[in-house]
Amino acid sequence: MVNRRELIAAAGLAAAAAGPALAAGQTAPVRGKSRAWRIGTPPSIANLTLVSRDTPEPGPGQVLVKVVASSINARDRGIVAGIFAIGANKASIPLSEGAGEVEALGPGVTNVKVGDRVACCHFPTWFDGRWSPTVYESDIGNTLDGWLAEYALLPAQGLVVLPAAVSFESAATLASSGVTAWHALYEVARLRPGQTVLTLGTGGVSTIGLQLARASGARVVVTSSRDDKLARLRELGADFTVNYRAEPEWGKRVLEMTGGVDVVLENVGRPTLDQSMEACAPGAFIVMIGTGPLPQQLPKMPGFYTKNLTMKAISNGSVRMFADLLAGMAAAGIEPVIEKTFAFDDAIAAFREMEAGDHVGKVLIRHGAG
Repeated sequence: MVNRRELIAAAGLAAAAAGPALAAGQTAPVRGKSRAWRIGTPPSIANLTLVSRDTPEPGPGQVLVKVVASSINARDRGIVAGIFAIGANKASIPLSEGAGEVEALGPGVTNVKVGDRVACCHFPTWFDGRWSPTVYESDIGNTLDGWLAEYALLPAQGLVVLPAAVSFESAATLASSGVTAWHALYEVARLRPGQTVLTLGTGGVSTIGLQLARASGARVVVTSSRDDKLARLRELGADFTVNYRAEPEWGKRVLEMTGGVDVVLENVGRPTLDQSMEACAPGAFIVMIGTGPLPQQLPKMPGFYTKNLTMKAISNGSVRMFADLLAGMAAAGIEPVIEKTFAFDDAIAAFREMEAGDHVGKVLIRHGAG
């Protein structure tokens, strides 16, 4: 069992691993053409377009990364389809998660060097400290071009060097769902061994949340509408599972099975909030990750006062949290669940797989050797 302190003890190693950076003048320009997927007009999965472009060269504070792998989140599907609410379609290249190798540095970059294996924080201007809504202005794959390209141009301040034990493929699944789960479990709820965590569904946040919580000695409850998916999550270590379609009052069922959960990764939102509160033990934390559509009846919020529950919304996490997550995963030997891998040329098929919702964990796109 790996406790919270052990998971984050190596957090400073990621930054130290970068070593001395090359001066910008030592980086030869990258010439020639490369390919990228662009959001279509009008935006839709079918209108994603693979284009050839001049390979970009990094300007001040920028880094050019040769992409090895990227992955798709629910919000990426919404951005590509033109339905994501915040800053939709300001970027022309989608995907907030990816990993690759530093190819070239722009002027002033000192935190990484050519050849480093890196990923980039979802919100690269949020290095540490308190959340500010201004971080929405710089959002990889949304307001800034993302990872769905052979070469990605990224802000250096958001980059995190990968520990040797974390592969490109694993790192490519973490900037959105992984950092969000880490933020919820360790920064907000301060998860401790022996506590119980409830996750909803079998997507990226739920699966990495399950793995992180189990590594810390916590019990985990998972809900899904499909028994085959629940069986898969039990194989991954879930202690309890509930089919919410078979048991609409699943919150009460979770309470009966566990005596009450201490932390809820509420990645659906208001439609499931009442049942999540029913499942809680007194003093539990509900971390609001999802903002699903309003239900026909507004939540009654049972037990919010009588159980003295704490409810907090979060938006992803900081660069420092990403470094902590990577160090913790390396220490615990955690590898994210990757359901299916698609070739770069098959990106539309990867989005269709995400749209179908049949996966457990993450959908990965492999760009090339690394």
